[in-house]
Amino acid sequence: MYIRILFYHRLRMNKELTQIKKVIIAIFIRELNTRFGKYRLGYLWALLEPLSIIVLFVLIRGILAGSLRGATDKIIYHVDYPLFLAAGIIPFFMFRHIVTQVMNSIEANKGLFYYQPVKPIDAMIARWILEGIIFSVVWVVIFFMLACLGFSTEIKDPLGLLGIYLLLYLFSFSVGLVLCIVVNIFEELKNIVPPVMMFLFFTSGVFFSINMIPPKFQVFLLWNPVLHFIELSRVNFFPLYRADAVSLEYVTFSTIVVLWLGLSLYKIKIKEVLSSE
Repeated sequence: MYIRILFYHRLRMNKELTQIKKVIIAIFIRELNTRFGKYRLGYLWALLEPLSIIVLFVLIRGILAGSLRGATDKIIYHVDYPLFLAAGIIPFFMFRHIVTQVMNSIEANKGLFYYQPVKPIDAMIARWILEGIIFSVVWVVIFFMLACLGFSTEIKDPLGLLGIYLLLYLFSFSVGLVLCIVVNIFEELKNIVPPVMMFLFFTSGVFFSINMIPPKFQVFLLWNPVLHFIELSRVNFFPLYRADAVSLEYVTFSTIVVLWLGLSLYKIKIKEVLSSE
């Protein structure tokens, strides 16, 4: 009798997981068609956005150095300047896009939630997966282009780098989950997100190293987990790069806390959010 009950529960769980997988795939395809189906340049823009920022900063550095070659030859803590920029801009853009897409997932898909099998978390996961695929492709293409231009893209610790990116990927989803619930309850807070993202862009080590900052000011910047993620990715990427002030333990703890907060808010507040839509 006990075995039959276990078998029944396991069969039911398998059916539910299959249903969830089908829903997420369906929403994923819908998101893909919605975002890129009408505009063929949509795929290209996902690449051009970070690439244009890299080119812009290289040009600015070139103007300051007096020549474009002076910018490309610039070394920041044993790392070529274009590589240094790419290693900061791509993960930051991934973070920003995932947070924004997950945050807006309920509003963009609210018509689907009238169907019982479709849950808000399914829409969030579908968008999260899509952004992960997009930025994986963007990362490969940009660093391949830099390698073709003659820059050394040898990775010091591939598994360590992948681990940092995956942790950032999960952290980004967690922040997006928290914001998704919060901005749907307090709609006016949605207007604060873009300036906060702009502030983070300039304080997360995207175009500077934490080593450049005097120790008495580092303490303020190091509260920002995104800075830790970006610097840790550079440490695992570039053989001679060091950033002793950042901490893997801090980003791991931050990810666990924010994910727990997001899942707790989702469980407690999702009915209230849906009823207000």
